[in-house]
Amino acid sequence: MFEFITNWFKKSTPKVEVKKKLSGGDAVRKHVKQRYINPARMKKNGRVTFTAEEIEKAMGLGNKYPLICSALDTQKFLEFARVELIRREGAAQGSTAKWTFKVK
Repeated sequence: MFEFITNWFKKSTPKVEVKKKLSGGDAVRKHVKQRYINPARMKKNGRVTFTAEEIEKAMGLGNKYPLICSALDTQKFLEFARVELIRREGAAQGSTAKWTFKVK
C-alpha cells in the first residue's frame, strides 16, 4: 500500500524529444531542395542547373563529392524534390558533376 502511494505522488520526469539527425545524403538533398529547387518553383522557372562544387562550397563539406553525387543521383531525390532529371554531365563522383532538372 505504501509503495502505491509513493508511486502516485512521484513527479514524472519530463519527456525529452530526441531530434533525428539527418544523414549526410539527406542533408544534401534537403539543402539542394531549399536552395535551388524551391526558389525555381516559386519563380516558375522550368529548369534548374547546378554543380557538385557549388553544393560543396555552400555546405562546407570539404571535398565530399561522392556523398553529394550519390545523394542526388537517386530516385529518392527525384521524389523528394518533385523534379525530373533532364541532363547529368561531368564526372561521376567529382566537382564537375552537373545536373539539370525539370521542376514539376
